[in-house]
Amino acid sequence: AFRRGFDMPGEKAIDFALGGKESGSAVVKSAPEPAGQEVSLTRREREIAKLVAEGLPNKEIAGRLVISPRTVETHVQNILTKFGFTSRAQIVRLFATQETTPDSEHVR
Repeated sequence: AFRRGFDMPGEKAIDFALGGKESGSAVVKSAPEPAGQEVSLTRREREIAKLVAEGLPNKEIAGRLVISPRTVETHVQNILTKFGFTSRAQIVRLFATQETTPDSEHVR
């Protein structure tokens, strides 16, 4: 299993390690692909996504928006869930390569 995962590209290796479709398990655990789907973000989620895309940590985002870091954490988790992401880096990458900015209500 180690050798098989080692020979895979990054995303497939992660999916394999988590027991997704490449592992041959009965349960597919892959995150859904957001490509082509519209995802609606709330106004606050758009604000937070923009600040995450700028590379700011939760504490600094909380300070700028005058909310608690825990509230920021909840919004970030909601954004990750809506897109089927597992890391903030994916939010950064999405908005760095987007024609649509986090200011738009719908994001593809």
